[in-house]
Order: sequence, then C-alpha cells, then structure tokens
Amino acid sequence: MPPMMRRASLLSLALLSLNLSGCNTPTRATYDVQQGWAVYGTFEETLRSVTPELSPEILLAHPEDFVGTGELLVLDGHVAQVCLTMGCWLEIEGADQAKILVMNKDHAFFVPRNCRGRSVHATGYAFWQVQTVEMLQHLASDAGKSAEEIAAIVVEERKIVFIADSVVMPKHGLDEPASPLPAEAETPPKVGGIVPVITPVIPPAEGTP
Repeated sequence: MPPMMRRASLLSLALLSLNLSGCNTPTRATYDVQQGWAVYGTFEETLRSVTPELSPEILLAHPEDFVGTGELLVLDGHVAQVCLTMGCWLEIEGADQAKILVMNKDHAFFVPRNCRGRSVHATGYAFWQVQTVEMLQHLASDAGKSAEEIAAIVVEERKIVFIADSVVMPKHGLDEPASPLPAEAETPPKVGGIVPVITPVIPPAEGTP
C-alpha cells in the first residue's frame, strides 16, 4: 500500500475507535477539556480533521508515519506509571497494554503523583530517543523501583518518547501537582550531572542491518 494510503487508513482507524464522526469535530482531548477535565501544561484545542489522535499501539506499530515528523499529535490511553518524585513524566498505556513514555516538555509543568490508572490525553510530539543506563536508572528510581531492580539496568535503550505540551485527565480526587521553580521551568533538572534531553535518532532504512 502506498505511504499516503497507509497513513489515511491509520488515521481512519484512530478516529473510528473513538466512535465519533464529522470532519470538524474536536478531538477527544479537546472535548474532555470542554467537559471540565484538568489541564496540565499548555493546551491547544485540536480538530480531528487536522490532528491525529492515536493510541500507543498505533504509534508503536507505525513510527514512520508519526515519529520525528514535527506533527502535533494527541496520545490517548490511561496512566500506567507516573514519576513519584515530581510528576515530571508518565507512561500512557493502551487497550492492548502497549506503553509510551510521556515526558513533560522542559519540565515546565508536573502532573499529580496519584494519577495512576486515570484516563488521559497528552498533546505533543513523538521522537526517537536513546536513553542511557543512567537515565533509565533515574526513571526507575522515580517509579519507586527497588535498589536491586535499578542495579539490574545495564543496557541503554532506543525507544519512542512523547514530549508533551499538555496532559489532560479527570480532575476529581487528584492531588495538587508540584510547582516548578522558575529556573526549573527554563532548564530541566540535572540527573547525575547530565541534563536529560531528547536525542532524535533517524531509524535505519528498510533492509539495513
């Protein structure tokens, strides 16, 4: 199937999964914000005819269509894990248990640390990232892993990460998120002497070992 036809098919699948219709209707994220869901970060209203609304499963299955394109995306699912230190990242899980790491852009906002299990939307951009052992251990520590589990992480990973401009979820029962200091809003905190940044990686061409 030609790339353009494949992309159109994927977008149709993502839209149909929401049981909504109409070219100019809002994405589910925008609809839920209009219904009073809490917004963390800077939210931009989106339309289904313009902005792809995806599950983690679709994003992982078709990175060539959505990762590193610079296109605004909406990622839907529920919160599988959240940073217990500051709320600066979360994992969004889809219906088939596929997970995407979502990092709050520039540490400019945090999400409640008791949001695990909530339905959630994130708006932002998908990238490839090579995560060092040090970074993976830091994330494991944030997630409350044991010292043994953290020490067992010895290999870096290349994965898709989602850099969120905003995160949206139902507000009832949530704690107040941590408030970043002005300096934190400008520069992400250092992790073991390094600043965690997104390192885009160009995936190898098909057929390349």
